[in-house]
Amino acid sequence: MEETSKFAIHEAARDGRTLVVESLLNANPKLADRKDDDERLPIHWATSYNHLDIAILLSAGKNFDPDVQDGSGWTPLMIAVSLKEGEELVKLFLQKGAD
Repeated sequence: MEETSKFAIHEAARDGRTLVVESLLNANPKLADRKDDDERLPIHWATSYNHLDIAILLSAGKNFDPDVQDGSGWTPLMIAVSLKEGEELVKLFLQKGAD
């Protein structure tokens, strides 16, 4: 992961680097709402790669929207449902009020 990348939190979320995500969020909580070039948030990447701990971190923010769509119209819940072992993520997003 490039430290200078403008999408460092997206890369860390995708790669399952929980401590990096936590550190980046502590430094700048607004990073959780930054869209990448595919209009995906870090929560979309964490969910796609079934990183529950990171999804919990990202969904804890006060501005978290469980129904936020990526550039293809997928929500975190839709992604979680499509995963072979995404049950815990599905539960998380339903608890957060996802439709």
